[in-house]
Amino acid sequence: MDGSILTQGTFTQPATAVNQTIVIPSNVDWLRVLNYTQANQGTSAAANGFDFWWQRGMPNGTGIVKIAGVAGAVTVNVTANNAFTLYDPSGNPYGTPVATVSGTNATRPVIATGSTAGLVAGTSIVRLSGIAAQSNICGPEFVIDTVVANTSFRIQNTLATAPGAVGGAGFYRIINYNPLFYPRRRFIANISQAASANVLTTIPHGYVNGQLVRFIIPSVSAMTQLDGLTGTVTVVDANNFTVNIDTTSFSAFTFPTAAQMPASYPLVVPVGEDTAGALAMSPVPDILSDATVNTGFLGMTLTAGALLPGGVANDVVYWRAGKSVLGGL
Repeated sequence: MDGSILTQGTFTQPATAVNQTIVIPSNVDWLRVLNYTQANQGTSAAANGFDFWWQRGMPNGTGIVKIAGVAGAVTVNVTANNAFTLYDPSGNPYGTPVATVSGTNATRPVIATGSTAGLVAGTSIVRLSGIAAQSNICGPEFVIDTVVANTSFRIQNTLATAPGAVGGAGFYRIINYNPLFYPRRRFIANISQAASANVLTTIPHGYVNGQLVRFIIPSVSAMTQLDGLTGTVTVVDANNFTVNIDTTSFSAFTFPTAAQMPASYPLVVPVGEDTAGALAMSPVPDILSDATVNTGFLGMTLTAGALLPGGVANDVVYWRAGKSVLGGL
């Protein structure tokens, strides 16, 4: 093959296929993706892609696909226009603004919109703006769920307090919610009154056991006794963690309402490692560096699907990326 190979790799799709982002060097000129599972189907293959090619300069997001059909037939076609997406988190993290119609006054607000293109339930992160009656939910990032195609989406993580009013027209953007540097601050949706307080963030927190965090709780969120305190994280799931702080006697936590705006939002901010606390855990977690770490990388997102380079459930996929020897774009 003409061209210098810069890097190569492989991945296996889980039982529920997801888009895969692979790490490749900058200025890549071409990418070939080989679906080992689908290429090994013999004559039983049912119109699944097994060989994909992307080259810089092709129409945005597209590539070429070889499709394995029944009786060993092979056809060649152009992929869908979202098959290949160059990934660069150092660029603009905000998607194009999309108009919203209304928002419900609920602890899990449902946002009506005429377009849900690109939204994935349980994965996509959005930021709302311009909703005058619900300015309190404009600004923080939210993970969304229950996407009704071109009709609505819902904020996944339950807020301690409903917005306080029905929302009108505004906008949402799909955003790259992770800054380049780790650890990261997160907006808080709710905090329990418990011997070991449970903290629910508005998007996946990304924390690990043993992390030391500090709370910033403004007066609008009521639980001001927690403001400035630090605690050690024990992860519950992607959106919840507990800390070794007893909030039983603290005021009940509230999420700012529209009537309280403008106001600051409740935040949790990593401040380092509770080394003694981490070592006392069983099993002992990875020890963090107190310094921030640049987690950015350049890559390509391969969309999952039968005729797409990400493949389908349980597919084993190999890829290689390279630079043109001469010429290029």
